Amino acid sequence: MNKPFSIPQRQSKVGILVIFLAAFFKILKSLWVLGVYFLLGKHEGNILLYILLGLGVLGIVVLFFSILHYKNFKFHIDYKQKEFVLQKGVFSTEFINIPFDKIQQVYFKRSIVQRIIDVYEVAIDTAGSSDKEVTIKALSREKADSLRRILMDLAAEESTSENEVENRIETENATSSTTSVRNRVVWKHQLEVLDLLKLGLTSNYLRGIWLIFLFFGTIMNELNQLKIENTYLDRGVEYLDQNYTSTSAVLFVLIVALIFTFLVGIVISTIEIFVKYFNLKLIQTPSSLDLEMGLKTNTRTSLKPRRVQLLRLSTNPIQKKLNLYEAEVALASSSDQLQNKKSKIKIPGLAKEKLQKIKEFLYNRSEENSVKIKPNRILLVRRIFWSLIPLVLAFIPVVIFSWYEWQVILPISLIYLVISVFFNKKYYESISVEFTENFIIKKHGFWNQETEILELYKLQSITINQPIWFRKRGLYNLVFHTAGGDLSFPLVKEEVLKNLNYSFYKIETSHKAWM
Repeated sequence: MNKPFSIPQRQSKVGILVIFLAAFFKILKSLWVLGVYFLLGKHEGNILLYILLGLGVLGIVVLFFSILHYKNFKFHIDYKQKEFVLQKGVFSTEFINIPFDKIQQVYFKRSIVQRIIDVYEVAIDTAGSSDKEVTIKALSREKADSLRRILMDLAAEESTSENEVENRIETENATSSTTSVRNRVVWKHQLEVLDLLKLGLTSNYLRGIWLIFLFFGTIMNELNQLKIENTYLDRGVEYLDQNYTSTSAVLFVLIVALIFTFLVGIVISTIEIFVKYFNLKLIQTPSSLDLEMGLKTNTRTSLKPRRVQLLRLSTNPIQKKLNLYEAEVALASSSDQLQNKKSKIKIPGLAKEKLQKIKEFLYNRSEENSVKIKPNRILLVRRIFWSLIPLVLAFIPVVIFSWYEWQVILPISLIYLVISVFFNKKYYESISVEFTENFIIKKHGFWNQETEILELYKLQSITINQPIWFRKRGLYNLVFHTAGGDLSFPLVKEEVLKNLNYSFYKIETSHKAWM
């Protein structure tokens, strides 16, 4: 009797359509500059006809390659060699072999097109690899669920014997009672539309503002390269030059522009949160946390406690009043920046009691006695010093252009100085690290208040760094390394290092699977 997926097989036939649309849309995205040129530039004759003919020929070529890609794309599970095997390629064939013990997580992704034609994209992430995830673009829900369950079972820790795993795989469809226990819902969390709106209005302001500047900067750069005159911008600059010549008028325009940009940033942030976290559902079963979310791209993933390397909990004063918290789970990843970012899964909009349930599920431990450590006060002095550099740099054009409007400059400088000292003092008061019997817990942040939790046995190494200018003071910087990222803490005294001896002991003596 053949085991599931032991024979090489293809995706669903509608996968051809998914591959074609994904490739064609990617090409169109790279040609967006030509679209701007067509809309804003001068063109004559039958250029529109030629563009449509060119897109038609391009579509036929992409469809041909999509069919070849579909026919040459096969996958199977090699139970004997204990690996997942994927074959792909159009003109040359590439084989990807993923050992079971390297599989970090298997999850689903669904674009709008995939949801319309009712197929699932299965993505396989591997720990320690900088390569992109392995994806199978189009499988039926039944096949996708079965493949995910089997691969996650095969990637399970060695505590489950090989015979038990094989028996569970062969009889998964027959043992309905085991499946029902495994899928039993312990508790459930779902983000409603009102929760998404609250999140959008209380977070990520600076990101929205940054996206505005990035968008308009890119547009202006491309228009300049294509030599397209922007008459609207020129008229706007001319209008400002004619009507706003005094210092107070210029300041008024700047303040209005900043307020407008801030409000637009909030709108952009809210839209981004709606798209990313729409219909978010978090379900705890006896063995995992199952997460599903997304409007444009819907993702489904399953989180196992032993695979969690770091847990970050965050909120801000406004969200705290609204009982909104965010949990970020860091899984094992490579040092590659893109892969490291993808291994961090954020779950926003959690009530405080749901946050506590997540901690209990992941760690299953009661409160422990702890030793709380604060950094040296030099950290506060150093932060204030660095925050004053922009103020010093701002005075350079004042000196160069002899713009000595002290009735304007002095109040702004004093306000900046007071705000800088206040925020840095509050940040210093918030930062601390706690050592318990089984955890390292770091807390920091005045506005965005974060708590990072690391289990000692998941530590890979500890870096102790001492800059030459801190040697006389006996101060050190600590960095705790895990497969899911680093946890750093600055400027601790030499006596604190004795707490690390127990950490080293836990690393060396633990036999638990850390991923």
